[in-house]
Amino acid sequence: MSITDLKERAIYYLNILEPGKLQSALDYIEYLYENSLYENSTPLDDFDYALARRADERGPQETVSFEEALKECGLTYADLQD
Repeated sequence: MSITDLKERAIYYLNILEPGKLQSALDYIEYLYENSLYENSTPLDDFDYALARRADERGPQETVSFEEALKECGLTYADLQD
């Protein structure tokens, strides 16, 4: 498949994605670009994909409070002091 064919295919999918998925696709494309700038870049692994999938399932909310993250992990501030 030629570069032109690949770009046309990518554009096709970008044009039909819903806005939330489009943002995820753009984030991933930006990651790929930024990652390609470094010789010793680390490829994504299953954990990275699981995090991305979980973020997509949460919906459009882009941030989680620190308190909420601790609660989801079953931790408290006191646990972090140990």
